[in-house]
Amino acid sequence: MLDADEPLWDVLEEHLDEAEFLWGQWEQSLVAPNYTLEEVETIVEPRLHAHLDGLVIGGAAAAERLLVPALESDESTRVSAAASALLLGPLESALDTLFTVLQDLPEQRPALVRAFACSDRADLVPRLQACLADVDEAIVAAAAEALLLRDESVSEALSVLLASDDPSLRSLGLRALAGEASGAAHVRAIHAGLADDDPGVVDAAIAAGLVLAPAPTWTRVRARAEEPDGDLALLLLALRGQTGDHAAVAALLADPSRRPAAIHALGHVGAPEWVDACLEWLDDATAGPLVGEMMQALTGVALDDEGLTLAVEDESLEHTPEDDLPRPDPLPTMQWWLRRRGQYEDGQRYLHGRPRIRAEIFLKGLVAGPMRRRAALLLDLQLAAPRGVLLRLQPRAAAARQREQLAELRRALGLG
Repeated sequence: MLDADEPLWDVLEEHLDEAEFLWGQWEQSLVAPNYTLEEVETIVEPRLHAHLDGLVIGGAAAAERLLVPALESDESTRVSAAASALLLGPLESALDTLFTVLQDLPEQRPALVRAFACSDRADLVPRLQACLADVDEAIVAAAAEALLLRDESVSEALSVLLASDDPSLRSLGLRALAGEASGAAHVRAIHAGLADDDPGVVDAAIAAGLVLAPAPTWTRVRARAEEPDGDLALLLLALRGQTGDHAAVAALLADPSRRPAAIHALGHVGAPEWVDACLEWLDDATAGPLVGEMMQALTGVALDDEGLTLAVEDESLEHTPEDDLPRPDPLPTMQWWLRRRGQYEDGQRYLHGRPRIRAEIFLKGLVAGPMRRRAALLLDLQLAAPRGVLLRLQPRAAAARQREQLAELRRALGLG
């Protein structure tokens, strides 16, 4: 005879399996070209939360029997989902358990950091801040990463991170600088980062330098854009658009290895002449979807709705955001563009069919545009902000938190 108080283990196990799957779906949706923030908020997140809530309802027994063992899983999405359910649930030892795993199982740290970054639990931040004083640099880095994703200060750990022999830790310290009150005091660290041998450190120094040390940063950006992995710098040149910037980006269209990054960067300019320059690659399996994305961003057209796409099977081994871009049907798409080309003026930037002449247009893109393009829109706004002013938005945060940040961003831009 079944104990009336005994949890329905098969149901709870299904909740955990579904939470694992949906955590991965949620992560993908946050950078997807075919989701908006509203769709993430109303379609993806409710399903994930329903299964996390189902695990919480299982109580301490479910936490100990299912969730704690799941923290040792080889699947990062299972670890993140289990950790999130523990943070939501009633198990009194949940925090102690999670921080023990953080300490003892290095391979689980990225998944735990992601769960920590997404939790609203009030007593979590003090525990993370306490880790900033840990003797183990890796623990300091994990805690700092989680705090940084929550827009919390990591000032106690900056000296450790910036002086580390580990490039990933130096990168983390540099990424934190723009949001720290003392960031301007570390300009020398930015200069050192710009000259670093590690590309990740250079990119992190560029991100900080755009806010705190623009002059030397832009010099490095121009050189970095020429490097094989200099995609961030390429995007920055496209967005800045000073004399020679767009030409430097467009020159890389001739290089097949850099062409996708160049099309992506020029697609964020939103000027019709760059669509013209990229039309010849509409039939390319890799570049074609990026050209189509450029058209969609500029005009606001939905290629699928206009019947301008081809049905293709996704044969990639690892799913990327680009895999969700529609594949344009080359001839009809080119004809469609040429019929409408006269509506758009050379040299003018457009977003969803409207000139990019006000911050409000950018903000609308952040609120209602494709998730994949929002990080670049924020960067575009940041480049126009006064020196030392950081516009905050975490594109990989939960939708509710992003809504709060968007409201703050609106106020910061003087839009009420």
